[in-house]
Amino acid sequence: MMDRPDYIYTNGSPLEHTPMHLNGAEMYGFLIKGNKTKLQATVDATLNQVAGNQTTFRVLSPYVMLTFTRVNHAQSGFSTDHDRGWGKECDIIPWIMVGQIDESGGAAKLHRLFIFPSYTWVDVPMAISIGREIFGYPKNFCKLEMPEAGDDPVEFKIACEGWEPSNPETQLGIQPLLEIAATNREHEHVSVSGLAEIVVGGLKLLGSEPDLLSLDMVGIEDLASMLLEPQIDQLFLKQFPDASGTKAVYQEVVVAPTTIDKVHSASLLGYTYECTLHKFDSYRLDETLGFQLGTQPVLLPFHISMDFTVEAGEELARATAIAPEKIVAAKTNEEMLRAPATDREKIVVLGGGPGAMAAAFYLTDQPGWRDRYDITVYQMGWRLGGKCASGRNAKLGQRIEEHGLHMWFGFYNNGFDLMQKAYGALNRPAGTPLATWQDAFKPHNFIVLTEPIGNGYKFWPIQMPQKDGTPGGHNDELTFIEIAETLAAWIRQWVEGLKKHLLQLVDKEIKEGVDRLEGIWHGILGFATRMRESFHLLVDGGRHPVVAELQALRASVFESVDQYLDDDDAMRHFYICIDLAITTLIGMHVDGIMFKSFDVVNDIEFRAWLCKHGANVRYTVNSAPVRGLYDLVFAYIDGDSARPNIEAGTMLRGMLRLAIDYHGGFIWKMQAGMGDTVFTPLYQVLKQRGVNFQFFHKVEDLIPESDSDSDSDSVSEIVITQQVALKEDVTEYNPLVEVAGLDCWPSFPDYQQVDPQQAQLLSGNDLDLESHWNVWARIYSAEFGHPLPVKRLVRGVDFDKIVFGLPIGSLRYVCPKLIERSAALKAACDNVKTVATQAYQIWLNEDLRGLGWEVFGSDGEEPILSSFSDPFDTSTPMNQLLLREAWPAGHEPKNIAYFCSPIRTPNFSAAAETAFPADCAKKVKDDAVTQLKTRVFNLWPTVADRNEFNWEILIDPHGEIGEKRFDAQYWRANVSPSDLYVLSVVGSTEHRIASGESGFSNLYLAGDWLKTGLNAGCVEGAVMGGMQASRAICGYPSIIRGETDR
Repeated sequence: MMDRPDYIYTNGSPLEHTPMHLNGAEMYGFLIKGNKTKLQATVDATLNQVAGNQTTFRVLSPYVMLTFTRVNHAQSGFSTDHDRGWGKECDIIPWIMVGQIDESGGAAKLHRLFIFPSYTWVDVPMAISIGREIFGYPKNFCKLEMPEAGDDPVEFKIACEGWEPSNPETQLGIQPLLEIAATNREHEHVSVSGLAEIVVGGLKLLGSEPDLLSLDMVGIEDLASMLLEPQIDQLFLKQFPDASGTKAVYQEVVVAPTTIDKVHSASLLGYTYECTLHKFDSYRLDETLGFQLGTQPVLLPFHISMDFTVEAGEELARATAIAPEKIVAAKTNEEMLRAPATDREKIVVLGGGPGAMAAAFYLTDQPGWRDRYDITVYQMGWRLGGKCASGRNAKLGQRIEEHGLHMWFGFYNNGFDLMQKAYGALNRPAGTPLATWQDAFKPHNFIVLTEPIGNGYKFWPIQMPQKDGTPGGHNDELTFIEIAETLAAWIRQWVEGLKKHLLQLVDKEIKEGVDRLEGIWHGILGFATRMRESFHLLVDGGRHPVVAELQALRASVFESVDQYLDDDDAMRHFYICIDLAITTLIGMHVDGIMFKSFDVVNDIEFRAWLCKHGANVRYTVNSAPVRGLYDLVFAYIDGDSARPNIEAGTMLRGMLRLAIDYHGGFIWKMQAGMGDTVFTPLYQVLKQRGVNFQFFHKVEDLIPESDSDSDSDSVSEIVITQQVALKEDVTEYNPLVEVAGLDCWPSFPDYQQVDPQQAQLLSGNDLDLESHWNVWARIYSAEFGHPLPVKRLVRGVDFDKIVFGLPIGSLRYVCPKLIERSAALKAACDNVKTVATQAYQIWLNEDLRGLGWEVFGSDGEEPILSSFSDPFDTSTPMNQLLLREAWPAGHEPKNIAYFCSPIRTPNFSAAAETAFPADCAKKVKDDAVTQLKTRVFNLWPTVADRNEFNWEILIDPHGEIGEKRFDAQYWRANVSPSDLYVLSVVGSTEHRIASGESGFSNLYLAGDWLKTGLNAGCVEGAVMGGMQASRAICGYPSIIRGETDR
């Protein structure tokens, strides 16, 4: 420990030395379920923020122990303080169970157990000073009501000093915070021998909740032994601010051993209690702990009378870089608003995809951000969005042209929360296009899978139920027990469907099968009950008898329906669903997923995992639902459908969140292009906030510190090519165009804002400034006699920190020097794979029914089709976009169809081989034409047969005839490094890294290739990566939903 001066105790100081003896303590305790994600965010923002890479603290349970304690005799054990006298106090503390994690051996292990007082309220002012300054208790004054000795424990109340609501007009006052009240007093209290029985009772209770532990780090017996020790370690964040109130002059994580000296009596309270939490802006227990506003149940109420001692604290971790600073007068708000950029930290955001934009949004989503940061976004080309960018083609009806088919799923809580914030901040006038996020996204619940049967395809329609609520802002995360119960409920539903279907066949010979299914149905009912009651189900894994029961149930189902599966579609569909669900339950138990995490099975491919746990190879493993999941995430190595590859844990996590954890609609369709719907509001809000945008700036290289004598860990320079020059009278590029009252992104740059000579060269050569293979630099150099201008941004002058929002596909091209220096970046680059994708869109003069499609949802909803044949396996009508386009009279489409899939591109060409993207695009066009001519008749029999397609139904304002009408449609090959889709191949999650783990102190990563907890390519994962970047820089947002499996 560093040398420190002796503390100066002045006359009248309330402080006392340790140890502190607290005798005659009457403690009442209650377990209240919080939210593990919010609790972990609280720990991250406090303990882990200080600990840095010295150690890691992890929340072990979503349950918070709320205690009301009356200490009848509090006195220091230090001689001079003891002689001064003693006092009384009451305190109320919500305790979080926290583990110190040891990851030195590769696997996470519980090294030490603590209880962390997230808040402390006391009724004696002197107790505030002693507890806060000596140990670090976060003490504040309160008024409370709790039973006196011998009183009936029916009511507990706390009111605190604070502001409610928070606004400049609110005066500080006492406001009610929460109450605990007995709602049923029928049962007697039960005396127990001491703390041990209370602990055992708590463990038995929590045993029915598998989210007690979040890591494969300790058995229940080890946890119990730690809890039953007579010493409990309290954990504190202890800090003191500097004279300006902005920096810490002291900041440590402190542990203070607490010894229970004597238990006078203990009891488990027989009453039923509930907790009522009031809205109180000064104490947001709903945000920091995850308590519910209003009422929620209370578990394991207990009372214990005891004497205990809090010993001297010890430093467990200390914040680095705390040094004396010059004390200056605090600035007024007006002075801070006028502060020049040189007084602020300069952050550059590289890229304009969802990860980069989410990072920029959250960095600017806190009051006073302009006082701290100067933010500039550098974007290649003329538009934001990355591989989510869309454009409007002014030459063809202002039609929407996308990179592919984009959909938002109902479990995208972070993505929708971002959109809700952005639309709320934009505050568009009512009645204007996409005025609110609800106008911009509409729920969709009907999907159709295809099964290749014989020489054709059969359709498997699935109507997902519309659920309550809306996505975004949800804090309750699925527990494994809830997942298992939901699967069991679905199995019961499907077995009941099988039974009814068998009875409809009116075949006397199947009565035995019906009777067998009746027994299965009741067996599943019993299984669900036992699953809720038996914690050992989770601990014992494959050894537990319930696994054998599940295997027997699965075998019985197959035996009941085997003879019908080839010929009866409904029977086959029921069976596949049941087999998938039961196999998932078996595998989750046997592999310990329910007690550990999904990641424990990321060393095996998903279909191999299904086979390992007994799924039917003939009917289930390659079934339409499984193929549909692979198609959804393009899960094919090099785009080859014969080489499916996705790690089992990541697939399971995504599949279950997709199917179980959605809110409102199963899918949400955007009501304009993704650029118009997502990136226009983000851009406009960020512009309003003061973020700078530099379009036509292509990142070429990031350069680390070059000091050869030290292994420096910072980026010193960013090399950027300025792709075009603007006109002399244009100071800033305006990227948006208005289409039918909506601000949109064009498919091509607005050359009216570009230097005329450069604009002519660009448009005349039909150059794509977003392409890795574009030859603009060569043409420019030949025309002007010098290369394109290069900007070299220098650390400390042009930037302090970097948000790297470029995709991992670009990493090896723009960061080769960083990869050489960072083992983490190299591992991610080598192991997190990508795949190229392809898409085409066609505009038709017939609606879907006119094309011959006959399968619609219960409310007439058109399908999202998946698991169709190569080369384009996924398609859907996008007719909600018709009113957003602006076609000339006589050429208005009645239908828009999108098709997409991965594309086989095993060998990428070097940037010098400029024909590569054109060759790939030609392949997409040829394959699209072939699909329309030879396969689409399975979907649209009215306009196609096995060898012909009615080309006249395609919209072509140019009036071409036959197949040439396809030339007026839209297709693309997404083969540039920045366009590649991120895969989750076997073992890749292990090599993903969090935003702050680049290996460079000023480089923060953002994107769906990071370790986000979802670990899959999608807009939700990208937003989570951007949120991570913001949190790593400024601590906000503290909560990223879905980062853990709990």
